Amino acid sequence: EGEDIVTNIGRFGAYVKYGSKYVSLKEDPYTVTLEHALECIRLKIEADANRIIQDFAVDNIQVLNGRYGPYISNKEKNARIPKDRDPKSITLEEARALLEAAPVRPMRGRGRFGKKAPGGAGKSAAGKGAGKGAADKGAAATTAAKATPPKEKPVKTAATKAKSKSKTNGTTVQPPPAAAAGAAAAPKKAVAKSVIKRSEKDKAGAHAKPRR
Repeated sequence: EGEDIVTNIGRFGAYVKYGSKYVSLKEDPYTVTLEHALECIRLKIEADANRIIQDFAVDNIQVLNGRYGPYISNKEKNARIPKDRDPKSITLEEARALLEAAPVRPMRGRGRFGKKAPGGAGKSAAGKGAGKGAADKGAAATTAAKATPPKEKPVKTAATKAKSKSKTNGTTVQPPPAAAAGAAAAPKKAVAKSVIKRSEKDKAGAHAKPRR
């Protein structure tokens, strides 16, 4: 028909383009022949002809042949055709009335290349905000813990050890003062030193020679 035929790879895979229309291609777009591309285009035209029952060319309103039977569509709503009506006899006014009574198609979630529904954006933003708040709290707690100096442990002396031991046994024992302990130990040391000195004198006298 005088239009260029192009094969390429798009986001949905390989395709054949003729004019402003596209046909899916299962073969390699770099090695496919012109004859095979023309055959794909012919099959596509036949499928579209069987799919489109009526095209009113107004507000994108069409009567289409779908998987579950014929229906009316304007690319925003889909309306069912009554079973007792011939889809080829539907007028434009009847198609508009059926589309008005049809429910709005629900928005789908994020597809392969589509955008996420508006409801999901709020949830994700709320989740991010909650996560950020928890992270800020954790960072503040860590900073406060670093800023607070560690408490010094009390040094245990002999007196505190004795007190703690007496508390565990159920009795109160007062440890002897250090001065009294030093005074009691002093005479023993002195006696031991005097005994050593006397024994040394006795040994020296026993070995000494008498004077003439």
